[in-house]
This record gives sequence, C-alpha cells and structure tokens, in this order.
Amino acid sequence: MTRLEWNGASRRIPVLFLALALLGGIVALEWASHLDYSLGVLYVFPVAVAALVFRRSEVIAAAVICAFIRSAFTPPLTPVEFWLRFAMAVLAYSGIGLLVGEISRHRRAMSATLSKLELEQAMRHRAEAQLRELADSSPAALLTLDSNGVVLMANRAAHELLDFSAPDGLIGVDLSSNVPLFAGALRVQGAATMRTSTSGWARRRDGTRFPVATWFSTRGHGEARRLAGILVDTSEEVRDRERETFRHVYDNNRLFASAVSHEIRNLCSAIRVVNSNLVRQLPAGADLTALGALVESLARIASFDLTRRQSAHHAVQLDKVLGHLRLVVEPDWMDLEGGVTVTVPSDLPPVHGDESALLQVFINLAQNSLRAVQEAKAPKLAITVTSERDDILVTVEDTGPGISNPSTLFQPFREGSAGSGLGLFISRNITRSVGGELVHVPTPTGCRFDVRLRREGAHSP
Repeated sequence: MTRLEWNGASRRIPVLFLALALLGGIVALEWASHLDYSLGVLYVFPVAVAALVFRRSEVIAAAVICAFIRSAFTPPLTPVEFWLRFAMAVLAYSGIGLLVGEISRHRRAMSATLSKLELEQAMRHRAEAQLRELADSSPAALLTLDSNGVVLMANRAAHELLDFSAPDGLIGVDLSSNVPLFAGALRVQGAATMRTSTSGWARRRDGTRFPVATWFSTRGHGEARRLAGILVDTSEEVRDRERETFRHVYDNNRLFASAVSHEIRNLCSAIRVVNSNLVRQLPAGADLTALGALVESLARIASFDLTRRQSAHHAVQLDKVLGHLRLVVEPDWMDLEGGVTVTVPSDLPPVHGDESALLQVFINLAQNSLRAVQEAKAPKLAITVTSERDDILVTVEDTGPGISNPSTLFQPFREGSAGSGLGLFISRNITRSVGGELVHVPTPTGCRFDVRLRREGAHSP
C-alpha cells in the first residue's frame, strides 16, 4: 500500500462516522419533532460528507439509502407520488454527492501533484546546487558557449584561467579571440553533434598566450548551436616536456661528440706514428716540429671526456617504462602483421636509472629490430624481464635474419648501419651511465640483446 492509499484509508473511517452521525441526527430530529413536512434537504449533508471518501457507486448507494429513510417521514402519498419523490431525492442526493466527490478527488489529485512537484523541485534545486558546487570546485575550466562564441556559463576556474576575476565577468563575453579552438568548432558545418579533444593555445584577458588542452562537444544548428568545453592550462607539462627534450638532445650531442672525439683520437695516433717516422728519417726542421705540436694539440682536444651524463638517477619502475615502450612501438609492428610481447614478473623491484633514458634505449633496440624484420615471414619482438640477485635482466629478441659481424656492433660510425651508426653506441653509453650494461648475445636465429640493470639500492660492482 502506498503512502497516498494509506492516508486515504486512515481518513475513511472518521469521515464515515461523521456521515453516520449526521444521518442519525437528522433522523432523530425528524422522529422527535413530528413535523408535517420532511427535512429532506438535510439528507444531502451525510451524502456529501460520505462522498469525500466514497467511490461513485458507493455515493449512489448512500443516496438511495438516504432517500429511502427520508420517505419514511413523508406524509402518506399515492404510489406514483411516492416513487416520483423517491427518484427525485435519489437524483438530487447522488448528484450533489458525486459533485462533492469529484471536487474532493480533484483536490486530492491537485494536492498530490503539487506535493510531487515540490519534491521534484527540491530535488532539482539540490542537484543544481551539487552540480554548481562540483563545477566551482573543479580545477579545470568549464564553459558553455552559444553559436556566436559568447559565454553562457563559466565556473570559477574559467574566470581565474582567463583572468576574468569578477564573479560574472565571463558571462556574455565573446571568447572567439581568447579560445580560437572553441570558435573554430562552432563554425564547423555538418553534423550537429561533435565530440573531440585537442590541444592548442588560448589568450588571457591581458593578451598573454598559453598552451591548453581542451575537451568539448557541440550540439544543435544555427542560432541554437551550443558548445560545452573543458579547458586545462598545460604550461607546466609543456615546460617539462621541452626540458626533457632539451636534456635528451644535450646528452645525445655529448655522446655524438664523444664518438667524433674517439675517431679523431685514432687518427691522431696514426698521424703521431707517421710524424715520428718522418722525424727519424728526415733532418729536423721547423715544419716537422710544428706538425708534431699540432698533432699533440688536436689529441689533447679530442681526449676531453664527453660521455659523462649529469642527469640525476633514481628508482625506476621498469614495468611502467616497458608499458610506455609498447604504446610507442606496437602500432608499427602491427602494420607488419607482427606482434610485440612483454613479459614482466608481478613482483619486479625498481631499478636504478632514469626513466626517459631507459625508454630511449629500449626504443632504439625495438626500432633496430623493426628494420631487421621487414622481410621476415612472422615478425615478432619478445621482451622478457627476469630478476636476479642484484640485477634485472631485460632480454630483447626478434625474429630477424640476425647479425653477420657482431664485433663492430657498438662502434660509432660503423659501416653497413642503416643510420649514422651511433644508435647502439649511444644506447650502450646510456646503459653504462646508470650502472648497467648492454650486450649482444649470439643466437641460432634472430637477434638478441641483453640489457642488464642494477636494482635500486644494490651496491655498484
């Protein structure tokens, strides 16, 4: 039983007692007064009171009962007059009772509807307040724009991000010049609904430009077109990314210069031997002396050690690095109808190193394998991680044709390489800089490299 039905049942009994009391009072009044005329009009009241809780059929039955009781106190009549008065009384009582019942039901329905509307309105106000609180507390800028790029709604973060400090400073402002991405999306013709994310640049109130990431959706056509968007300042991410890129370029340049220096030292050694032979065979002269001095100066310049990396090392979660690696290289392997498998123990401890540097090493090995398996029937790259006492061993193995002369693999500018011949040289130096080692392991088929890394906290050998 619903609450409304329970309330109706609880009201029914008192109303019925009141109707019976009125009927009893009228009957007692007629019995005691012995009037020459009937008080028939008073019988309307018990029927009207009962109609507040009776159904339509019950109202008609109550009208018949009241009309029959009324006929008991009328003067003697002919049968025709009796039944005519009886019918008229039934019609009058039931008509008034039904009217009162309909009014009562209508009033109850209106009251129930009003209560429901009030409850829904209260719930709506509560939901709106929660949404407003959620929007205002969000660290991301939330905006709603009309078809002309004018702000209809903006939260607190949007005001702060775009430098509109007043509470309603953004409302009614055209953001076409401040957020060109949103203005461009509103001008796109075609589908009414568009949901996407992108990055670009925005402009604050004072004209300062800054990088942003956006997520937005559009709906409607023409003047009814609307855009709801999220705006996030990515200045810190861009700065960190640019710093990291600069660090990689700087480290790679150092390694490249080290490789060039190594080759120059070899040439200087050969020139020094030839110069010594010339000094023994020819008379001493200023030119030979100057040549020797130039060779020694060039050797001193080339002997400067550029391989030391200055980046800070820390604990690195290797499974995270290999997860990023898979995201980067797997699409290229899928284009070859190949596959990449990464096997990592669940309890793998962190390693000592630099996350970006190790990712660079693994990307270089994976790209080398990708070039090697271009003609393979079943190109595959398997990366397996095993834990040893103080080391973590990462095995990178492909199904390519293998390497015919592995003795020159790690030499800079080696002949026969697909690129500059510095990739493996740089990767080995990066691995050694974090206390690890990169080696080639001969296998009957394919190519295998082992990257040995030191556990975080383990003593250096």
